[in-house]
Amino acid sequence: MTWSRIYKGIKARLPLSMQFLIEMLNYWKRLRRYNACINTDRDQQKMQYTLLRENHIIEKGMSMRNTRRGFGQAKVTALIERLRKYNRLYGGKDNTFLVYPLSTIKEYIAYQHRDGVEIPEIERAFRVLCEEAGIEEASLKMPAGIEMLRADYLQEQAKGDYHSLLYSRHSIRYFKEELPSKEILEKALTLASRTPSACNRQAWHTHIYFGEDSHELLRMQDGCKGFCDDIHCSIVVTADMKGFLGHEPFQCFVDGGLYAQNLINALHYEGLGAIPLSCGFMSDKLLAMQKHFGIPENEVMVVIIGTGVMQDEMKIALSTRRPVATTNIYH
Repeated sequence: MTWSRIYKGIKARLPLSMQFLIEMLNYWKRLRRYNACINTDRDQQKMQYTLLRENHIIEKGMSMRNTRRGFGQAKVTALIERLRKYNRLYGGKDNTFLVYPLSTIKEYIAYQHRDGVEIPEIERAFRVLCEEAGIEEASLKMPAGIEMLRADYLQEQAKGDYHSLLYSRHSIRYFKEELPSKEILEKALTLASRTPSACNRQAWHTHIYFGEDSHELLRMQDGCKGFCDDIHCSIVVTADMKGFLGHEPFQCFVDGGLYAQNLINALHYEGLGAIPLSCGFMSDKLLAMQKHFGIPENEVMVVIIGTGVMQDEMKIALSTRRPVATTNIYH
């Protein structure tokens, strides 16, 4: 008998509370090893993920309704320095990764020029990085930065086939003052209820807030600085821990995540704009938010979806997706 089988046999005879403690310990061990905050730049994948996050902050800044003139220069400078470090450490293995963030920086420079802002130091650092990476500036044609889109175009595309629905969905960061009707919201909720769940338990819940309650919720969430007061309706998607058994401690996040994505697509289909906002925080912050906004403790917050009636025309962050070849493995 192997040690693995002995361990499983002992674990199976332990009280459920002890099994939960073992599960927590195992997850803690994995967090210590793989969380992106630990030894970030010693791991190529961690560095790529964090660079994509920093790159998106620049795109997000350009997509704001009222951008501050000359915004983001310190963040772009820091991004260029980290990209140079990536090139030194991993450029020999994969310098194609640099094309997307370099395209974003190129668009950022053009954006500032259109706004009459000169940023010569950033332009010099950008050219040096391109030279070090062996990438011609003229070749940076990957979609990056922002584009202007009309609400009627997005609504028309959402009513097309599944391809059109997905490719026309974008994160919308500002909305009209007009609140979405409960009728439209409930149509989207009904569509999302078709989401599959473990043994059809349907343990998801939604909590919807309007006006100042929505603004206050998003200020507490603190991940949408600069546009939280432009989102006048927020939907908190939760999953009920009471719906799952001892052997499935993380299933609530799986079922809740599936439901949330379907709800985002359903809101888009019904003609509303939407943006998912993270609930990936420490438990003390989440529990404080739940207590303040009347969400039962037995529910876990999965995501907040800001939604509403779209402006006639909006700036949209392009948020180019990674090629499937970099995310898929055939076994």
